[in-house]
Amino acid sequence: MVAELNLIAVNLATVALESWLYGIFCVIFGSSTYLLIRRGRELSQGSGNPSLHATRSLWRTPMFMASCLIAMSVTAHWILTVYRLFDAFINYMGGAEPLLVYADLSMKSEVAKTAFLVVTVLTSDAMIIYRLYIVWSYNKAIIVFPILTWLALVACGIALCWQFAHYTLGENVFNSAAGHWITSDCVFSFVTNLYCSVLIAWRVWRTTVSAPAYGGPNIMGALAIIIESAAIQSVWNLFFFITYQVKSNLQFTTIDMWVPICGISLTLINLRVSLGWAHKGHVSGSGFGSSAGPHRSAHARTFETTNQSYAMRSLAVHVTQVVDDDVPRFSAEKDEHRRMSKGSDMSV
Repeated sequence: MVAELNLIAVNLATVALESWLYGIFCVIFGSSTYLLIRRGRELSQGSGNPSLHATRSLWRTPMFMASCLIAMSVTAHWILTVYRLFDAFINYMGGAEPLLVYADLSMKSEVAKTAFLVVTVLTSDAMIIYRLYIVWSYNKAIIVFPILTWLALVACGIALCWQFAHYTLGENVFNSAAGHWITSDCVFSFVTNLYCSVLIAWRVWRTTVSAPAYGGPNIMGALAIIIESAAIQSVWNLFFFITYQVKSNLQFTTIDMWVPICGISLTLINLRVSLGWAHKGHVSGSGFGSSAGPHRSAHARTFETTNQSYAMRSLAVHVTQVVDDDVPRFSAEKDEHRRMSKGSDMSV
């Protein structure tokens, strides 16, 4: 039975799998950051602004700041995962009782891991809401519901950390008060992700259908929907919820892997932005969706600037004009023939 998986084996698998995902996250985060900085400099050269000013503007964008925050929280969570491995097999009682380390959820290292998990999920969900705001042309009404669920997630996350700090060894995590907060966290995060994912996917799909790629179906369009709607994170959220509800020890692995998956989901969006592939919002001049108007916030305008295409370069266009001179030549020959005919008549 999946629910009877050995707790030590599950945590050993967690170290390997989270390390693998953390490596993927580092590669994507490093690539997207480099490309964003390079793209900002190219845009500044095209507009005549100093490169340093463009880089500073990039650092002030919400998506970039959120990526840096998630990079720190994902790194800290992975470090604590490795630390608990050494704590279980070397430090605590000389490694004689690793099961006690993994079973005691009130240990400071585990509480800190939970706190970094909450920070990562909150930041990732906040950026999904922000991305929804961008894709839906700065429509404030569309983000009211996910903001409410996000605030509920904040409260549940704080309560979860407090419950783990007061956890009693031997207490059943599935039926305890902490378990109720875990369920609440998962539900609110899933509702937020599902709401934003569906609306973003629908918006991107509408754009893809209205402007299909040349040469057949746009396979990248489907990938864009999956990435931009953060569907990866939504699916993993559901997977963790299932493993927890069936009371399987596998949930210890899925919840720890949730952290780097949140980071990968967000950095994939940033990678698309840095390559100029991301769906951009446009402020409508009228209608219910034009809540932002021309006076939208500075950070939204800055993010929109980073979403634009590469700077336009001068392009020399050579136009060759072909003139058919057969008609003028024919007219000249005709006039000459008339003069010759007239001269012949006069001589006769």
